[in-house]
Amino acid sequence: MKTDEPRDDEILGRALSRAIETSEVNETPYDRSRIGARPIKRGTSFWRVAALAASILVVGALGSTLLERPAIDGPVAQQPTPTIAATHTPAGTATPGLTLPPEPNTIDHQRVFVNTADGVPPTSQHVNSVLGKCAGCTTLLTGVPTTAEDRIRSRLNSLNRAFSGLAATPLNADVKTIYPASVRISGDTVTVDYYFATGGWPMRGAAASLAWEQQLVYTATEEPGIRRVLFTQDGGKPMQIDQIVMDKPLSREDVSGYGTPVNETITEDQSRPCAPACPSPSPARLSNNYSVDTLAPGMARFVVQVDSGDWETFKVSGRNVDDTKASWASKYGIQITIKGTEIKPGIEIVDQSPLRAIQSVTTNGSTTYELALDDQRPWRVALLSNPDRVIVDIGGIASSINKTVAVYAPRPGDAGRQFTVSGLSRTFEATTAWRVVDAAKRVIASGNTTASRGTSAVWGTYQISVQLPATASGNVTLEVYWASPRDGSDMDVVQVPLVAR
Repeated sequence: MKTDEPRDDEILGRALSRAIETSEVNETPYDRSRIGARPIKRGTSFWRVAALAASILVVGALGSTLLERPAIDGPVAQQPTPTIAATHTPAGTATPGLTLPPEPNTIDHQRVFVNTADGVPPTSQHVNSVLGKCAGCTTLLTGVPTTAEDRIRSRLNSLNRAFSGLAATPLNADVKTIYPASVRISGDTVTVDYYFATGGWPMRGAAASLAWEQQLVYTATEEPGIRRVLFTQDGGKPMQIDQIVMDKPLSREDVSGYGTPVNETITEDQSRPCAPACPSPSPARLSNNYSVDTLAPGMARFVVQVDSGDWETFKVSGRNVDDTKASWASKYGIQITIKGTEIKPGIEIVDQSPLRAIQSVTTNGSTTYELALDDQRPWRVALLSNPDRVIVDIGGIASSINKTVAVYAPRPGDAGRQFTVSGLSRTFEATTAWRVVDAAKRVIASGNTTASRGTSAVWGTYQISVQLPATASGNVTLEVYWASPRDGSDMDVVQVPLVAR
């Protein structure tokens, strides 16, 4: 919906400047910023440091000026969050420049994606204001977009607008000179042609360019039914961000940083042996909770707990989802089926990347949980006891995860001589080895531990306390791996760069 009287760029610019000056900026810490902080390297040039530092300012301003950050969840063991049927919130009157309250059981799609941590895909954030620019327009338009093309253009312009509000920075991208000139949808692919009045995208360097590519692809494909985006510029030429040439349609999985997605189905029977004279098992009563970014950046943990009774089997599988079929659905889904009854079935909208919504339905004594996710990032299933729990961990720092070893702590760049190594593994005979090497590749500490599970589809948990010698100083690398039973060679090594001091 357009306003009756269009506002010019100068008025919007002054309003945005006042918002920036009066907002309380909640900046991403420098050492955990995806754009600003890279794994420990030497020889970084002055201009690279300056460009990456400017990116941090952009992400901080983006979070405070145009976006509402979701509340940070607590630890899994605290304040469980059961899925409940959503109550109806009356829709308000449309306000120019603002979005309507989301409908019940509906994912909020008026969102853009921004990079907030190194090594993970961008995070979705709600956009308060709707800004538009089109070919032939002399002013920015405000209102609530009514077509899919306009909604995609609005999200991309909102992403650009955050940069235009930061004058005199190397990453200034003014929507008056850089904007989607045309947006065309064909099937599940949208083609966005950008107009550049002068030059091109101002991002420089691999880190900033890759981060901006991710933000563009994720934001453009937030529209339901759109899985891929082809970016062009200046009338159909391949779009370029520094050295990155975007000459083909891209999906979220193409740019997520996790590598080729792997579809997997995990099932296990938890029935307890019993003599013929034993009474019939009492039906299990289940409850669920979740956390996002608590154990590791970019990771969601979903927990189904057996509160009482006996459960028998569970099954977990992932699949691509048609997000036009249900208002709470997203691009990808994980389905968990457990023998038992959920105490509070229903739908809960989460909207914290990567977990967007949870649906739980109990039928014929079994409960099926559907997790709506931003993308097809890797996931892992673990079992915990006392009480019995099925754990599904989704995502995490890409460089700290492979097919058999996942390291949640420490995080890349952490500093200290004493720390705890924790995560999941599914290794031969449950033996998980570790070592810390210095810059010269000399081993300064090592050991091994036994995880709660060995080689299986289900992962086991492990935790290791590490004390580095007092002589250790500077850049070091933690390596977590397991030894091949065939020849003792290192398998699936995860490397985490750290600083000993």
